[in-house]
Amino acid sequence: MRSRLFAPFGIAAMLIVGFAVYLRLPERLPSHWNINGQVDGTMSRLAAVVFLPALTTVIWLLLLALPRIDPLRRSYAAFDSTLRLFINVIVLFMAVLYFAMLAAGLGWQFEVPRLIMICVGLLFAVLGNEMGRLKPNWFVGIRTPWTLADPEVWRRTHRVGGRVFFVAGLAIAAAGLLLPINLSGYVVLAVALGIALFSFGYSYLVWRQRTAS
Repeated sequence: MRSRLFAPFGIAAMLIVGFAVYLRLPERLPSHWNINGQVDGTMSRLAAVVFLPALTTVIWLLLLALPRIDPLRRSYAAFDSTLRLFINVIVLFMAVLYFAMLAAGLGWQFEVPRLIMICVGLLFAVLGNEMGRLKPNWFVGIRTPWTLADPEVWRRTHRVGGRVFFVAGLAIAAAGLLLPINLSGYVVLAVALGIALFSFGYSYLVWRQRTAS
């Protein structure tokens, strides 16, 4: 039950903190940083306070709706706790982004892009650690024509893919912590592309192996 309550409480906490500091915020807040760590986008104070909590709410509701609209809805019962964890981790990630933006608006001196990079890495690691528990569905996990066509291909791809996600997440977090901001941004892009190519290629190879045997 506690896992089900985390997301709405997290969103409520975002709004409470946002409006608590509203009058202390400048008229415009930094909302985007380029690959060199420089602010290249801003939004109004009201938009900054409302936008991310609203977006997080939409994401939360969409994720809750997945079991109802997925043709493979029966499989969700087998990984309900994992889906709840995914939802809560994503809400927590959005909350960290939100509080970082507010802190930057209040004049706190820290590298927001570096914090975001580390959080992205930890997000990947957490999701990867749980990925092997996912069952075939149309929305969550590594969805290729071959994983969706064969439950065994799905199982093997997610078992190996989860480990890849976990290691890649740790690599991203380490890059965000240790490398210059501009270099760590390229690391994220390279790792994300590598994960996508590996997942696609590995699922195909497993499928070919099973159909050839």
